[in-house]
Amino acid sequence: MVNFTDSNKRETIHQLIQLRNDINKFLSNVSKTQHIDMADASKQNLCAFLALQKFSNSKLNSFLVEEGFSSIKMMSPHVLFSLNKIIGHLFPDDQHNKNYIDLESARYLKNQRSQELLGKSKEDPFSIMVTLDRSMLEKPEIFKELIRSGMTIARINLARDYSVWKSLVESIRTAEKEIGLEKQNGKCMIYMDLPGPKIRVNEFRKTIVPLKINTEKTSPIGYLMSQNSKDNPIINNFVLKLNIDEFTGVAAGQIIHFIDTKGRKRYFTVLEIVSPTCLKVELNKPAILNEETTVQLSHDKECKLTNLLKRQITIKVKKGDILRIYKNHNYLGKPKGNEEPASIGVTLPEALRNVRPKDKVFFEDGNICAVVVEVNEKYLDVKITLTRKKVEYIKPHKGVNFPDSLVYLNVPTITETDIKTVSKIIPFVDLIGVSFIHHPNDIRILKGYLDQHTEKKIGLIAKIETKYALFSLSKIILEGLNLDLFGVMIARGDLAIEIGYEQMAKAQEGILEICRAAHIPVIWATNILNHLNKKGIPLRAELTDAFMGLRADCIMMNKGPYISNSIKFLQHLDQINKDPLLEFRNSVVPFAQYGF
Repeated sequence: MVNFTDSNKRETIHQLIQLRNDINKFLSNVSKTQHIDMADASKQNLCAFLALQKFSNSKLNSFLVEEGFSSIKMMSPHVLFSLNKIIGHLFPDDQHNKNYIDLESARYLKNQRSQELLGKSKEDPFSIMVTLDRSMLEKPEIFKELIRSGMTIARINLARDYSVWKSLVESIRTAEKEIGLEKQNGKCMIYMDLPGPKIRVNEFRKTIVPLKINTEKTSPIGYLMSQNSKDNPIINNFVLKLNIDEFTGVAAGQIIHFIDTKGRKRYFTVLEIVSPTCLKVELNKPAILNEETTVQLSHDKECKLTNLLKRQITIKVKKGDILRIYKNHNYLGKPKGNEEPASIGVTLPEALRNVRPKDKVFFEDGNICAVVVEVNEKYLDVKITLTRKKVEYIKPHKGVNFPDSLVYLNVPTITETDIKTVSKIIPFVDLIGVSFIHHPNDIRILKGYLDQHTEKKIGLIAKIETKYALFSLSKIILEGLNLDLFGVMIARGDLAIEIGYEQMAKAQEGILEICRAAHIPVIWATNILNHLNKKGIPLRAELTDAFMGLRADCIMMNKGPYISNSIKFLQHLDQINKDPLLEFRNSVVPFAQYGF
């Protein structure tokens, strides 16, 4: 360990004063070039924090820690105040007397913003957000159960549940009324995610489902009907509609021949002429019919079936397969053919403008990984490089991520659909999540629209879920600080795919620190206690994640049959973390040691 000699002390003081000067110079510079109001304590401290990362060095930090001072890395909510304190202890004659935000003011500011944005109170140390789902509408009791368990914010994902969002809100309000919360300040807040420019898989083509009639297990009696028949017969087994207007010249007892899809000769016997448009018939043996089946009413009259059901085709992929992505808005996916690979369309083909060979592509929340191998004007081919299972299914409406391809620079964050949606949800919503934000102007656009259409204070949540949002986080926050109600969500689902799983842990810590520096509330989202939600028992690893999430102001939890248990577990975890007895002993080691 280095001795703190006069020489060391002078050098340390010199470095600290130089660091402070560099930070102040940085503040002055960005204030002019980026028009940042340094009179705003949070904006000033955020910029000071960024300057600290730029100018501080590990050697100085280590030296201070060795001599008993706080690490420079612990200064984030009050950078210049703490730096001044250290300099003052080492050099009492320091004449730098500027006032900066101190520890108490920083804590108060953060708590105040968190309370106003998330509805937190001194009794509720953190907020719990729960994602609602359309299936919950079938069991209305679950809404009361969630509220009683401790849900303080109900989340509605408009990308998935747009058609039922109003019913979900009404169910929450009805539940509150039934348990007596509607007249209290403890009403559950409503948060809604705007769909944003999420790239999703388009619909697939549909195929005719062959009709199987098993006369050995079910009744052989059924009906043949014309395509416009208004008859409503008692259905014993099957009803087949044919592309004719009337059954002219058909008599009871007549035999109607056809060949089924397996090439087997079959026939119907006419049992009764129900009407000119309906025949009651009996099938002689089991048969399979499809759109190609020809029904021979007479030697010169043939008919086809018109009422066969259609179902969506499936697309399977495995490692090494090629999947073709067409740049066509209306392209419907189809499975692999003799000469072409399986192919799909996407909802935002214009976002693919910058895709290049070797760019990575992810489907199904990262469960299917691929790399681009060919790009042309009509389509791009990707090669499947990794799958969770030996064979995976590409599914319509699921997300597609292009983390290397700058896709969100080609489409606006606030889409026309988002604007139309906002106008409808304003009376019902407390918080709006800005999906796939990547620029501070996205905040300005949505705030401008809200200001034009309502005086209601609605909080905006910047969802950090792309690498572009990560790199622009400080600018997004600086813009957000102009709002009355603003927060940040660490949307770890898409973000992990966008930046790489190995970067996720470090990234979420960085987001937390930047938000601490700006005194901005944070929502910790995606897969918290996911196994507990679904199975009733937590995984060991997710316990650590949940505990780390308690550093945020709000934790977002997804649906599951055990969600109420998860909420209670999380509250219990927080109570243990804040147990006064543990604080009295040692908050770093939250358990006793025998003999000490």
